[in-house]
Amino acid sequence: MLVRFSPGFGIDERALDPRLSTQTREAFKREHAREQNPLTFYAHFLGSLLHGDAGRSVVFGQPVGKLISERARLTIHSVLVGLACGWGGALLCGVAASISQRTHTTLAAMALSSTLLSVPAAVVATICLLLRLSPAIAIAAVIFPRIFPHAYEQLRACLVAPHVVMAQARGIEPTRLFLFYVVPPALVPLIALAGVSVPLAFSASIPVEALADAPGIGQLAWQAALGRDLPVLVTVTLLLTVITVVGNLAADLFLGRIGRREA
Repeated sequence: MLVRFSPGFGIDERALDPRLSTQTREAFKREHAREQNPLTFYAHFLGSLLHGDAGRSVVFGQPVGKLISERARLTIHSVLVGLACGWGGALLCGVAASISQRTHTTLAAMALSSTLLSVPAAVVATICLLLRLSPAIAIAAVIFPRIFPHAYEQLRACLVAPHVVMAQARGIEPTRLFLFYVVPPALVPLIALAGVSVPLAFSASIPVEALADAPGIGQLAWQAALGRDLPVLVTVTLLLTVITVVGNLAADLFLGRIGRREA
């Protein structure tokens, strides 16, 4: 809807050519006539989508489904690697800071997290491009500062819980104490956070792939936005919505299963 009501929507750039005749300009207008009414456009789009047709890209001149399927593999790989690196780094720093309880260790991890949090994803992508790093590293840099503070606070709170203090007093081995008394209580909120981090990683892939010139879905969405390619934009938006719902639903189902086991 924002694209639809933006200035100049429905104006074909080809119509700016002064050499074109009036009949040709009218033909360009007729091509966009179906998009003028939002209700008609979305009803037709959803009806076609149910039959597996996501429309045809205005910018690329190809079926939207084909464009997404060709680029999905690269984006999924970058997102999965970025999530793994971001979560792995956040958990390692959270464990190190909470267990060591040393001021300089905590301050160093907090400084890294705060710095990455304050830097826009586009700047992170530019730095990775200059250093010739993979787009997955940029996605990991976006994920890390969203995970580390929560992981650190959960682990730190669990380490001072009464049952953990009692277990320490009874002389339980530190490794066993951490794995069986600290990790399980901290696992529940972290699983819920995992469901949120998945759509966040896919959203971060848009500026990252656009600036890194990686031919993924993120770059496709960026080019579609520049070209006001409504069929591509609507399809990518619906795809991100499905990913968000599925990620949160999977986290809720997993948490429900854990709750039933504990009961």
